[in-house]
Amino acid sequence: MELKKAYENQNVLFQESVTLEEIEDTLFYLSRMGALQIEGGFLVIYNRMNIERLGATNIRYKQDDYRKLEQFYTNKIQQIHIVGEYARKMVHDYQAALRLVDDYFSLNSTSFIQKYFPGSRKDEINRRITPGKYRQLFGELSKTQLEIVNDNQPGHIVVAAGPGSGKTRLLVHKLASLLLMEDVKHEQLLMLTFSRAAANEFRSRLHDLIGNAVGYIEIKTFHSYCFDLLGRQGSIEKSKSVIKDAVEKIRNSEVEISRITKSVLVIDEAQDMTEDEFALIAALIEKNESLKVIAVGDDDQNIYAFRNSDSRHMQSLITNYQARHYELCENFRSRSNLVAFANAFVNLIPHRMKHTPIQAHQLEKGSIRITQYQSDNLIVPLIKGVLESPLAGTTGILTKTNEDAVFIACLLQEQGMPVRLVQTNSGNFYLGDLDEIRYFNRALDLSQDTHLIDDERWETAKRCLKREFGHAQSWEICRNIILNFEQVYSRKYHSDWTNYLFESKLEDFYPVQGEAIVVSTIHKAKGKEFDNVFLLLTNIESLSDEKKREVYVAITRAKQNLSIHTNGHYLSNIANGLAEYRINSNTYPAPQSLCYTLTHRDLWLDFFIDSHCQAAINTLKSGMSLRLTEKGCTDFSNNEILRFSKKFKDILNELIQKDYKLEKASVNFVVYWEKQEDKKEAKIVLPKVVFKKV
Repeated sequence: MELKKAYENQNVLFQESVTLEEIEDTLFYLSRMGALQIEGGFLVIYNRMNIERLGATNIRYKQDDYRKLEQFYTNKIQQIHIVGEYARKMVHDYQAALRLVDDYFSLNSTSFIQKYFPGSRKDEINRRITPGKYRQLFGELSKTQLEIVNDNQPGHIVVAAGPGSGKTRLLVHKLASLLLMEDVKHEQLLMLTFSRAAANEFRSRLHDLIGNAVGYIEIKTFHSYCFDLLGRQGSIEKSKSVIKDAVEKIRNSEVEISRITKSVLVIDEAQDMTEDEFALIAALIEKNESLKVIAVGDDDQNIYAFRNSDSRHMQSLITNYQARHYELCENFRSRSNLVAFANAFVNLIPHRMKHTPIQAHQLEKGSIRITQYQSDNLIVPLIKGVLESPLAGTTGILTKTNEDAVFIACLLQEQGMPVRLVQTNSGNFYLGDLDEIRYFNRALDLSQDTHLIDDERWETAKRCLKREFGHAQSWEICRNIILNFEQVYSRKYHSDWTNYLFESKLEDFYPVQGEAIVVSTIHKAKGKEFDNVFLLLTNIESLSDEKKREVYVAITRAKQNLSIHTNGHYLSNIANGLAEYRINSNTYPAPQSLCYTLTHRDLWLDFFIDSHCQAAINTLKSGMSLRLTEKGCTDFSNNEILRFSKKFKDILNELIQKDYKLEKASVNFVVYWEKQEDKKEAKIVLPKVVFKKV
């Protein structure tokens, strides 16, 4: 009311009326963007302050000066545990509880603690958390994990974590320990990841340890954090330079200092940092004198060199910033002989950070089979091997290329196998462009002024989506997108939903579970694990260091059984005594069926603009059949739906020369596409096309 009155009493030329609702909306927006904070009904405004140090900079106070204060808080912690012990005794033994009270007032402190907290319980009374929470935090950690979690000394930490070593568990428990044991404030903690899926997983698992308090912690991707610093909305075009722009503004003191003032910065998958991303870390260190950086990653799994990632930035934290170095080398995922085989292979990679071999936690042995072929066509024998294997548990078929993954998935589907092809939208469209998600957003009916999405509106939109697309091929992936958001965000803010859609990728929503066979490229399988792994390595004459790391990632996905199909000889030397190695001299034909999932590059996109095809596309859903023509595809009413690009026509001609013919087509995805030149938007169809050998 005071704000409304002050606004109305302004002496301005053009006075606009204002309602209380508009005042409340403004306060809500300012609090969400961090310009002010509303706590307990009081308005707290943080005014900018310049603090200058005058005179001598010698230390005036030392740790000894705070001993009495430290003892005061230690006594407070002990009293809480004593009251807890009294409460437990009251429940089970009333007389014992009365004796505790008598002893508390009659015995000296040392004697009382020895009597009621004997042996190992002596440490319990000085902890800031309950015994149950302590067991939850630390009870299941390995010796090295516990050492890292308990490292509360100033300075930076770099952890070189091997595959299956519990990296995610370590980071989640370290975050919880920082909050509960080291008294780091929620707003002083920042975690940066490389994918929205990783951020969501950390937020979900941390919620199990600290509850709703996780909502106050910044767990963001590098891009999302920089967009926030610059006050921009995410877009594919802006994301290319947003990190570099943020670094420049931080160094020029053009970012509000409260936005970058942190006590602890945690980095997941630190081996994937690019030069720009490491520059962001360096800029934050420069602006935060006491910032503690905790970076965890595996330089042996640095497989994103094509996006300029380099594990040397992890090493730079050690050499240039004197970070303490830990190695996490116990593999909880794979059986012992698989770990031994991976160790033998990884020794081929030079300049590694880890010096300790990975140790297997499991003593049981699994199966390792390597087949070296003389033939160039390995898809047919790989399919045969999959069909003949007694598969139990999860199965992953990993390839170098998307093309091979699509071929294998289609052939297995023809054999009636339960197959899930992991597809991606990287570089083509973002999830908010999917026809199904656009429909869901329209059903939500959100305006620019809608900040919080109420549950009734959300549930109504879900019912509308299922009614419209419940029988579409895309239904499962769309359902997973929405359910995952619900699991991560207890309160559904419009801005969170928008950023979630922008940063997430299709490949994040293919769960590895049940008996389904997951077909994926090696890059998309990073971070996942399978009971059985089939690895296809074709046409590799020799392994570069980058290719070695890719193969290492692939073989370390296997928990029990590993089957490698290759026409190279580079694995023969390390297979001795570790794997069953076979030479197959048979000649195999090319597959009878070839399947392609077309992307934007395979279509003539301008055809969709101002075209009569839009009306026909509006009736299509994922999984529906199409008719093939030489130019493209039509629906079954002969309405032209799409035309192929020159690039795909060249592929088509090559296949025809190899005696393949167009067999069938279907709708893979319907997405929205905007022509940049004139900002015109249209629906386009991304089809799946199958060829058969004549």
